[in-house]
Amino acid sequence: MRVNIYAEEITDRIEIVTKTADGDGGKFTGIRFYLELPVSVATPPALLGAQPGIAQIRGPFIHHAGDDDSSAVTFWGKQDLRIALRKALDMLDKHYAPQDAKR
Repeated sequence: MRVNIYAEEITDRIEIVTKTADGDGGKFTGIRFYLELPVSVATPPALLGAQPGIAQIRGPFIHHAGDDDSSAVTFWGKQDLRIALRKALDMLDKHYAPQDAKR
């Protein structure tokens, strides 16, 4: 399965979650990244302090207090999760290194 998450959806709202597997009782830790889908809205001058036209806004999907139905992606693992995440960050660092060197 492939899941595409776009930069416009990524937030800095991240949490650590845990669960115990049925059967063997193994404990798993996940890192959950919450997403917010941007939407385009018409902006009359009084709305959002903007000029008339179109603006993009985003926020959590809250039905009512205590009922957050926001989308999220959770990566589950044990200690090996940290190894995979470090590898991904290392790959990104190497990818951006030539651009960073030009600054």
